[in-house]
Amino acid sequence: MQTRGRDNPGPPRNAATQRLCPRWKGDRPRLRWCRGSPELGSFFLGADGLWMLALSVLVGLASATLTFWLVFAHVLRIARRTPSSIDSPFRIVVLGSCLDADGGPTPTYRCRLDRALLLYRQASSAKIVLLGGSTFEGGPSEARAGSRYLLAHGVPERPLILEENPRHTLENLRFYRSTLTSTEGRPDALVTSRFHLARSSLLASGFQIPHTPCAAEACWAASPREILRLFAETFFVHWYLVGRTYARWTRNERMLDRIR
Repeated sequence: MQTRGRDNPGPPRNAATQRLCPRWKGDRPRLRWCRGSPELGSFFLGADGLWMLALSVLVGLASATLTFWLVFAHVLRIARRTPSSIDSPFRIVVLGSCLDADGGPTPTYRCRLDRALLLYRQASSAKIVLLGGSTFEGGPSEARAGSRYLLAHGVPERPLILEENPRHTLENLRFYRSTLTSTEGRPDALVTSRFHLARSSLLASGFQIPHTPCAAEACWAASPREILRLFAETFFVHWYLVGRTYARWTRNERMLDRIR
């Protein structure tokens, strides 16, 4: 099992973050709010991110929310149509998700790990890349919790690769891209939940990561919770697309470097 990232805790928190989000031991909901979830991204995005957020909202309002609904249709289509199996993947890349209060995988994360387990049993030569840092202060990383789950279900240590630095989806894929090697002509399976597929694949394409999206769930099931998750993803995909378009039109290399 290969492990990366634990020796580097990531960028230091700035003074504003320290004041707004003190590191109070045991205050996990506050820490989760401060750091953001792996699916939704980090809360503190800097001036560029906040400006793009404002612009995204303005574009949505100016179009009478038409752009938002077009993005929602895309997110829903990807959630419904993406297959949950891939033939002979070279690597199985699993995006992390928040852990429960005991430091174990939540049902959402277990579903992703179970899909990775099925893919590995069909292609035992594949590597399993687990991406995800710590959900809360002092707790295990999502990658570490995922590896324990897979080991307990019969996966040997040899194919496991852990990337424990990333804090959210954008960082997950950026760190993965930095370690990317040849796939020998075989696809990498990007495994995540159906509600999360559209944004994950969009970000991976932005980083020019060759991949094939693979849904954790066998099929998409409509429920109030899933609809809410799709709306949340729509908001973030819309934000990303508006920001990327603005950065390209204005040739803002600083902003483009964050997403490519």
